[in-house]
Amino acid sequence: MSTYALSARDGVVRQPSQDASVHRPLVVVDPPMAGRDVEALQRSTRTRLRARGLADDIPVPTHGKFTHATALACLEAQYFLGLLSATYLRRDGHGHRLISEGAQRVIREPATRDPEQLQRAKDRHAQIERGPRYYEELARECKLTGNGVKDALAYAAEQVGTREQPPGSNAGPKIDTWCRAGGYTSPVPWCGCFVNACLMAGGLPSGAGWIGYTPAILERAQSKTAGWSWQQTGAPGDLALFDSPGGDPVEHVEIVREKLSDTVYSTIGGNTNGGMVARNDHRSTLGTFRIVGFARPPWKT
Repeated sequence: MSTYALSARDGVVRQPSQDASVHRPLVVVDPPMAGRDVEALQRSTRTRLRARGLADDIPVPTHGKFTHATALACLEAQYFLGLLSATYLRRDGHGHRLISEGAQRVIREPATRDPEQLQRAKDRHAQIERGPRYYEELARECKLTGNGVKDALAYAAEQVGTREQPPGSNAGPKIDTWCRAGGYTSPVPWCGCFVNACLMAGGLPSGAGWIGYTPAILERAQSKTAGWSWQQTGAPGDLALFDSPGGDPVEHVEIVREKLSDTVYSTIGGNTNGGMVARNDHRSTLGTFRIVGFARPPWKT
């Protein structure tokens, strides 16, 4: 499929690649891109994820079309291969999801990684092994059994009042543990890492590699990846995603305790109310800072 044919189909002008190992930057468009480069990348991505025991959690399409589900799987593979986010572009100038030529090359040829990438991959691989052990630690600490929503919310309630130490640092003894379980080795805005710990307390595997980035939660839910779904009405155990004008499509996440009315929910969230875990009984789908929808995890109970 030539660059000119693609430009005629979706209106996005692309320059031919100068990299012999890839065909061109891959961009999610409507209709989605297709061709031998997409098929090769999907095969390589499946291989990389299977090698890390993630093939069941992160399904990779096999239809040879570059959809959002393929892009999300590539982001997962890139994370565990040790790439920095700057190695690939999340969006191009038209707002399309894009996987750069450099990222494609590393996914297809992991032996080309430099020592720094190899070390990051080693550190991130340890997060996969840490996941089950971390859940066992949570279970012992909170007497949780991993029985779904009930235990997730019990764990969340137990953490209310936990604060950053020092204030404004995105850090603290428990917060550091939550961030490590989310795949981070240094302090980050931690609302996603907190809800990840709650999900693990309910028996779900760690979302290390994606759950700390709220737009990735949105995309996983909307693409129905690994049993997740996107809802306009929330239920206990759902992840409420928040937005305000400008910036990313969603910017904050909390776990739903209860639906109080058609527009108001009770939630528990981290990195909120001045840098702490807090229960809020007035979160709304209306107003400037508002709930835009709910990511429903694949709860089994």
